[in-house]
Amino acid sequence: MYRSVKYMLLVVASITLFISSCTCPCEQEVSSPDEIVAQAMEGLEMITPEDLKQKMDSLEMFYLIDVRELGEYVYGYIPGAINIPGGILIFKMGNEAFWDNEMIYPPEKTDKIIAYCKKGKRSVIAADYLERLGYENVKFLEGGWKAWEMVYPLEYEENLEMLGGSHDAEEDAGGC
Repeated sequence: MYRSVKYMLLVVASITLFISSCTCPCEQEVSSPDEIVAQAMEGLEMITPEDLKQKMDSLEMFYLIDVRELGEYVYGYIPGAINIPGGILIFKMGNEAFWDNEMIYPPEKTDKIIAYCKKGKRSVIAADYLERLGYENVKFLEGGWKAWEMVYPLEYEENLEMLGGSHDAEEDAGGC
């Protein structure tokens, strides 16, 4: 009997050790945001600015999503990009009213999607979120907007009107 109790305790201890070692990666503490990005990058596909330009020039169909904040986006963005800041990306992807407002069809789960941000880290997180939402063909732009700007300094659009504060409106303030 003593031997069976000893054997039972050994089995229970082994099972407990096994279960405690199988924790979800999302429950693991990380030491820095860079570690979060490195974990999210595992298994993601990357695209270079040159490959992105080639896709654009060949008129290949894909969604180009700029995940920077509006204040960053308006000063310069890759032609054809849709601005969806990273903090609201997962909430906008399946929102048909959002896409109606953008005047384009919402992406299907099999459509090609390329995300980019300023330097690449936020787009890694965005691409990871998109894959978790079930989108199958997601890539992120290596080096982000800054890499694009270095390779293609004249290939960009801007929309400063989105900032507001236009001085074109007639004001009845008088003075200079």
